[in-house]
Amino acid sequence: MLLKVQDIETYYGSAQALKGVSLEVEKGELISLLGANGAGKTTLLRTISGLIEPKRGTIEFEGQRIDRLGAEEIVRLGISHCPEGRKLFPQMTVFKNLALGAYVRKDDQRGIEETREEIFRRPGRKSSAFSRFSKTGKGSWPGR
Repeated sequence: MLLKVQDIETYYGSAQALKGVSLEVEKGELISLLGANGAGKTTLLRTISGLIEPKRGTIEFEGQRIDRLGAEEIVRLGISHCPEGRKLFPQMTVFKNLALGAYVRKDDQRGIEETREEIFRRPGRKSSAFSRFSKTGKGSWPGR
């Protein structure tokens, strides 16, 4: 089991945002969270990534309990939360934003390169994106 969320309850102050949420994700499986605005999708993701501490329930990643770890520790395990459309670093290219996400792996340049290659081999990726990436970083993450 890659990720197991069991009976999670999360609050914002005294307002309960999640009640008894459970899900399981197997390695290689792709899932979607669907729901109306205010249904708790973002709260669940923020809870899994350690940005909000659940009041009840457990979260396990690769068999290790993570619901009491801090966000920094959870990132080091390989889970992070990337909110859509926030333009946190709008002056940076997509590639530099991706490189920023590799900071916890700075001592694993070979692993970073392998991950980069895996990302660009995925279906739907344009070859021109890889070409621009290679030119800007001479085959490595830009901005190094």
